[in-house]
Amino acid sequence: MLKIHTTIIIFFLFTFSLKAQFIQNISDLKGKPLVESLSSDISGSPYLLDDWSKGIVEQGNKVSYKDVDLKYNLYKDELFFKNPKDGSMLGFAFPVAGFSLALKDKIQIYRNGFPEIDNFNKKSYYQVLFDGGIKLLFKNHRTLLEVKPYNSTTIEKKFIDNAIYYVFQDNVMTKFKPSKKDFLELFKSKSAEIADFIKNEKIDLKQHDDLVRVFVFYSTL
Repeated sequence: MLKIHTTIIIFFLFTFSLKAQFIQNISDLKGKPLVESLSSDISGSPYLLDDWSKGIVEQGNKVSYKDVDLKYNLYKDELFFKNPKDGSMLGFAFPVAGFSLALKDKIQIYRNGFPEIDNFNKKSYYQVLFDGGIKLLFKNHRTLLEVKPYNSTTIEKKFIDNAIYYVFQDNVMTKFKPSKKDFLELFKSKSAEIADFIKNEKIDLKQHDDLVRVFVFYSTL
């Protein structure tokens, strides 16, 4: 399992570097000041991580910037970076096509530009869990829930996590649930082989690493 996981990470990094060939100095990164902020009475955080994470940012014309301090807002589906001069948070002056985050022992790759589906458009970012002809995409987004407790005069606000999986193939986005039923329907032409693999390898489809293992297996059939 570790070998497969490591191979995929190397593949992602290689693919990302190919698409972002021209590395620019972070001092040349153009930003724009933030003009709004969220209310302080909301419980939870809109960010993937509250702390800054080092990453790579890819913009147009295959231009990229490395070692950038990034924060990904799951509520607004926007990426922000730390101004290296004064530490302030800035938005990007030019569109970001993709970015990577170095989180502990893993690299997370995010890209946009996929067809519109559900409430998401071509600017929406998806975490790319697997890319081998067929793409396994994970959309983690946060919504704001407002609840008025019984016999209360105040409204409580909190962020709620929402997790959705998609497959992107032949320019088509297909949503599925991480269940054996949905998975076998998704890979109907190879359902017998996939079912045996899930059983023999004791695959937990709710775990990203195990999901990726199935996609790796499918790509070899």
